[in-house]
Amino acid sequence: MKPIAICYNKKIFDHYSSWSPRFIEYCEKNDIPYEVVNCYKFNIISQLDKYSALIWNFSNYVISDIMEAQNIIKIAESKGLKTFPSTDGNFHFDDKIAEMYAFQAVKAPIPKSWVFYLEKECIYWLKNRAEYPIVAKLRCGSGSNNVKIIHNAEEGIKYAKRMFTKGFDPTPSLAYKAYSKLQSSRNLKTIINRVKKIPQFLESRRHASMMPIEKGYCYFQEFVPNAGYDLKVVVINDKLTFCARNVRKNDFRASGGGDCYYDKSLITDEIIDIAFKAAKDLKMNCVGFDFVVDERNNKPKIIEMCYGFDYEVQRDLGGYFDRDHNWHNGAVYVPDEIVRAIVDEVNK
Repeated sequence: MKPIAICYNKKIFDHYSSWSPRFIEYCEKNDIPYEVVNCYKFNIISQLDKYSALIWNFSNYVISDIMEAQNIIKIAESKGLKTFPSTDGNFHFDDKIAEMYAFQAVKAPIPKSWVFYLEKECIYWLKNRAEYPIVAKLRCGSGSNNVKIIHNAEEGIKYAKRMFTKGFDPTPSLAYKAYSKLQSSRNLKTIINRVKKIPQFLESRRHASMMPIEKGYCYFQEFVPNAGYDLKVVVINDKLTFCARNVRKNDFRASGGGDCYYDKSLITDEIIDIAFKAAKDLKMNCVGFDFVVDERNNKPKIIEMCYGFDYEVQRDLGGYFDRDHNWHNGAVYVPDEIVRAIVDEVNK
C-alpha cells in the first residue's frame, strides 16, 4: 500500500481543533504508512502519484485553504487517490447557499430558504412577501458568526441595501466572540479554559481578515422557533453521535457558544433516520448536521452542515447510535474512523 498523504503545516495555521494530529497518531499506532505533506507547495500535484490517499482537514479560517483545497482534492481524485473530504463532501464547505441547494436536491427537511441576486427583487420580496421574523446569513462563517435576525421590512431593506453596496466583512468579531462565550459560560473553570484559547482565536481572526467582503446577494432562512437548544448530529460511516447546545441568553443562536450537554432522549428515531438518509444521499461518510426541532409542530429540520466539527465534543458522548436506532457504548474518535475507512477503500 502506498502511504497516505496527510496535509498538515503548522507554519500556516495550527488551530487547536485540527484533526491532523489525531490522523497521524492513529496511523502510527496502527502501522499505517503515511507522510505529512504541505499542500501549499507549488509542486504538490507532481507529488500526488506517490500516495494512495490524501487527507486534508482544511479550514474556513485560512484563505489559501478556501482558494485551493477543493481544487487539489478534485485533482487528487482524478489521479485515482482516495480523499477526505471527497469532492461530494466538500463542494459546499463554508457556503450556506451551496448547502441549501444540496439539501433541496436530496429533499432533506430544511427551513424555507430564499436567495436573491438582484436588489430590486430582494426589496420587493422583503416589502410584500416576507413573513417576519426571518434569519439573514452570509454564505460563509461558523459558530453563529454572520447570522442576524430580521424583525420587519425596514430592517430587511436596510440589510439588503448594504449587501448590494459595500457588503459585510465576514471576519469573526472579537466583541461578539467574547459576548457569546460569556453568555454560555456556566462556571469559572469554563471561563478560564476559554480565556486560554483567545490567542488562537486572534490568530484565526488574522487569517479570516484576508477573506473578501461578502456582497451582491441576500440569503434568508425561515425563523424556526426552538425549545432553547439545537443539536449537532454527526454521521460517521455507520455511527451517529450528537451533542445538544443551549442557546445563548437572550439570543436564538446556539452554534459556537460551547454550552454543550448530552441527553439521548432528544435524539428521536426520526432524527436518526433523517441524518443517515441525508448523509447517504449527499454521498458523505462524515458530516455534522445542525438540527433544530420546530416548536410549532415538533418536527426536526436541518439548518446547516459541514464535513468538519469539534470531534472531541462528539467523543465525550461516550457512545453512538447505529442505523437501527440501537445505542452502543464506546467513545467515537471521528479522525480514527476516517483513516480506517480510507484504508479499507484503498485495500478493496
